[in-house]
Amino acid sequence: MFSIHLLELLACISLFFHAAAEVNCGGHMAPSCEDCPQGNGADWCNGECKWIGRCVHQDHAEEHLEFLIPPDTRHPRCPREVNGNFSSHTVSIIIPWHKEKWMHLRHTLQALLHFTPDELIEEFIFVSDGNADSKEKELKAISPKVKVLAFAERQGLIRAKSAAVKIAKAPVLMFLEGHCIVNRFWLEALLERLILHPKAIVMPVLDSIPQTSWFQYNTGTAAYHWRFEWNMNLVHTNPTGRFENQVEPYISPGTSGGIFVMRKDWFQDLEFFDEGMLEWGGDHVELSFKTWRCGGRIEMVPCSRIGHLFRDPAYRPYPVSVDQVVKNYDRLARLWWKDHLDYFYRMKPEARTMTHSDLKTAEESYARVQERLQCKDHQWYLDNVDHEMAWEMDHLCHPHLPKDHKDSCQGSLAEGRWTVTATISKEEYLRRLKAAGERDPRS
Repeated sequence: MFSIHLLELLACISLFFHAAAEVNCGGHMAPSCEDCPQGNGADWCNGECKWIGRCVHQDHAEEHLEFLIPPDTRHPRCPREVNGNFSSHTVSIIIPWHKEKWMHLRHTLQALLHFTPDELIEEFIFVSDGNADSKEKELKAISPKVKVLAFAERQGLIRAKSAAVKIAKAPVLMFLEGHCIVNRFWLEALLERLILHPKAIVMPVLDSIPQTSWFQYNTGTAAYHWRFEWNMNLVHTNPTGRFENQVEPYISPGTSGGIFVMRKDWFQDLEFFDEGMLEWGGDHVELSFKTWRCGGRIEMVPCSRIGHLFRDPAYRPYPVSVDQVVKNYDRLARLWWKDHLDYFYRMKPEARTMTHSDLKTAEESYARVQERLQCKDHQWYLDNVDHEMAWEMDHLCHPHLPKDHKDSCQGSLAEGRWTVTATISKEEYLRRLKAAGERDPRS
């Protein structure tokens, strides 16, 4: 009888310890990951657990990680500090997001708070575009300046941005993405230029965060400007090499559209955005052509640096409909390239038959802006802003047409390009640049 009771007691003790030992530390069990190391540090934190300076469960490791302080990637000739009176240029920082990782959102906000003077921030507007959880409670716990605009149904990037602008209180808008790490004096360097040019879109240079390694931060190159091919693909080029090691701000024919500052009153004067463009793609095109042709300019500031997580389609947390992007581009081409529409259709023949049931609103806005701001036509833009685009008019080709088609590419595409097999020479670019400078001081 005694032996039976002893066996039962031992079984209970065994059950008790197994119940207490809830996690596998790799080579042993423990009640929790915090109990795994037993004074042995990372060596005893394995299995279900992960060492991040302390031992935490794998499922919750990201919740404990702080954002990585990036290296100072500015050129040595950039001012180490940027001082000025920016009191009249407080900023509403707008961050639309859809299916972003919570760690990326959290670190984006924490880096902003770390590297941005508090007095320059009016508010952070996070736009939750159709997410099941808007993260409002968690974001507001990080900063009382957070506002959350949450849509139960996905609106698309363009409408999400427009909705945020309507509630923004500051005179300056900063558009950002939910997977960025800002760097030292990033905002002050942008505001300096905006004060000098109130009708400008001002962009930082983007450093690179690899899509497979959020905690790696690489210096990006400032040796390019943004511009568009005739199929409206965004490309970055440097036809003369003149941007290498440049620290002075310089103009760009286009913007990538996701990360920039501009004044709210100028944004409203230009009547952004055409909300008939759905989901993703096209806002950067509208920003570029409206701004340049209606009296503004686009600048890049090499001494302002922001780390951006660059993602291929396979790493993007949501799908992008290529047909919808082309349809957005077609809307824009019919308005802003109306005198050059055939060039677009030669490179995007699938757009010729696209229909738009709601184009009237965009046409009315286009007419108002054209009359009120005396906007230039696209030929002016080709003559004075994008000299590469003008040169390419006589060199276009389509890589997927039959070989006997007049627009079929006869040779390999130029590197990083989709509509030409060759690019403008340095000498020809400089000749056009000089002629443009004599015509219009903004170029």
